[in-house]
Amino acid sequence: MPEKPKNENLQLPCGPGENTNPSCPPTNLPISALYARFAQRSVPEELRMKLNLPEGVSFGDALAAGLFAAAAQGNVPAAREIREGIEGKASPRRNPEGADKFEIVVRYEDPPLLKMLPEGSSNITTE
Repeated sequence: MPEKPKNENLQLPCGPGENTNPSCPPTNLPISALYARFAQRSVPEELRMKLNLPEGVSFGDALAAGLFAAAAQGNVPAAREIREGIEGKASPRRNPEGADKFEIVVRYEDPPLLKMLPEGSSNITTE
């Protein structure tokens, strides 16, 4: 019967707060920590009134509201920032056929709901 593993063999080779995995993000980010603390501060009354924000709003709330307002008005970089913040950065699309050859194939299928409707009961036409 194999020997049970010993606890000292199961422990990580680093101490608390240390990170030996190079693929993990660093745990000591002083500038990011300052940004995070500042984002939680309340917006000063004068600036809050100028931006027409509700009482008790934080700088983080004001930043998010401004970014969403800009994106809603068509600012593509603002919309990209929001998407990347929520979903992560999009991976680059690569053409497996090479840079010279690129083909797009589009197939249209009726939506499942349209297939369930009786023939002629929809104003939607397909060609």
